[in-house]
Amino acid sequence: MNTEWIGPRLYRPKLEEVFRGALQSKSDDVHYISGFRYPTRGGFVAYLQPFRRIADIKLGHKVVGIEPKERLLHFGNGVTAAYGRLVSSIPLPELIPMIAGAPRDVVNAAARLACSEVVIVSLGIDRADLVDAHWTYFYDRDVFFARLSTPHLQSPYNVPPGCGSLQAECYYSKKYRPLDRRPEDCIEPVITDLKRCGVLRETDRILVRHAMHIPYANVIFDLESTAAVATVQGFLDDIGIGYCGRYGDWKYIWTDQSFVSGENALQKVLDEARS
Repeated sequence: MNTEWIGPRLYRPKLEEVFRGALQSKSDDVHYISGFRYPTRGGFVAYLQPFRRIADIKLGHKVVGIEPKERLLHFGNGVTAAYGRLVSSIPLPELIPMIAGAPRDVVNAAARLACSEVVIVSLGIDRADLVDAHWTYFYDRDVFFARLSTPHLQSPYNVPPGCGSLQAECYYSKKYRPLDRRPEDCIEPVITDLKRCGVLRETDRILVRHAMHIPYANVIFDLESTAAVATVQGFLDDIGIGYCGRYGDWKYIWTDQSFVSGENALQKVLDEARS
């Protein structure tokens, strides 16, 4: 991996802080997250509900082709639409092959971009005292999942009274660790390791089991990414297609930063239209 992703996410201690941390059992809390907000009702998707009232959302329209010279969009359902200015949040490795006339070096650069994919195993449990943390990480190679979160601690309305919930994240990557099983085949290994780690008890009743595959999770900043992103985004700039979001900017950004990314991309194409 390269080091460009670190930015403000990892605290860079002074040498004396390193010594003090090595010699003392406790150290200062320097985590980059001091607080976060979560909807009381409706889950995370509740953040997006207001946009449904103000946006002209077209469902069942998957972009399969883009003609930048004619400014046409082709959809999988056979519909074709003209556009004046275009801003895309489609992941760069999928966007570039859709564009008519994309140069071979740009197509190859997009193919070199790496991203993790994740299988999220969600469990509903008949008790709430599972983990005293909103999320935690498991760095052991022999543990099936890498990250564990507790949605019932983020809002009591995420579960029925007296119940708890766990979401285990199991990571793969087409470039480095291809997914080798069906998403539902991840459920039992997750449960086994949750018991082995002491999170679940043998007596726990698992009320809900669900597995979901998400093809784009976290951008992987390997040693090829910097040059590849510059090539791809430079091409998009040349043909007047804006890009935004985690997989358009190809950055490790959060939800709030993704909203700002979209605003900035829109403002950029509007400014170009006026110039």
